[in-house]
Amino acid sequence: MDIVLIGGSIEALLLSLELVNKHNVSIVELEAEIGLPVHHPGRIIDLTSLDGFFTDQQQSFLELKENVDGWGCRWEWVMKHTAAIAARRGVSFLTRTRIRSCTQHDASYVLELTSTERTTPTHIAADRVVLMTHPSIAPGGRDHTLLPSSPLAFPSPHLVEWFGGTVLTADARNDVGADLVLERNDGTTELWWSTTPSWMPPQGFLEQCRVRLPEDTAELSLDSVMSRARDFAADFL
Repeated sequence: MDIVLIGGSIEALLLSLELVNKHNVSIVELEAEIGLPVHHPGRIIDLTSLDGFFTDQQQSFLELKENVDGWGCRWEWVMKHTAAIAARRGVSFLTRTRIRSCTQHDASYVLELTSTERTTPTHIAADRVVLMTHPSIAPGGRDHTLLPSSPLAFPSPHLVEWFGGTVLTADARNDVGADLVLERNDGTTELWWSTTPSWMPPQGFLEQCRVRLPEDTAELSLDSVMSRARDFAADFL
């Protein structure tokens, strides 16, 4: 089957790996690069989930460090390595690409595309289309138009707005009231609040974002996303 996943999220990457051995899988992404900017906690609960997936050298890039809330890691490298694995296994990536329309004809779909990449087709056909992330407007006001036929949405837990910030680890030594504290081996720490934080780091935030993520912190890990992708793939086809 020809399958299109809309949105280059970690869910899309992991689902593509579940499907690509038996199907043709494409990922359509508005941004120029998969996984940037980072909009997910760098968190792994069980390091054995990386076995057979990331090499020892790739794991060294993650700057893994054990915390009370799980292993902290550099999420951008989780995304980069996972995208590279998907590409090597045959997943096609259409970055800097916007869907202008999504039309269902009997049991198949036709997607009209516009892209800044010269090699991207103007239309692609698919047997299945899955919206992996909630539509978000990219720089320049770009957004997908998923009409007249709305595709299936990847199921996600209840979402709430989170505030995430990366700080120097030295600034995060005291109790900052964060819901998740993920120290990494590179001298930085990720802090995530489900409400607007009242604390400010002395040196300021190195990075910060507001993003809608699952409300339950148990769902905010690579392990949890792997589980959701596998369960969806098993019931999807």
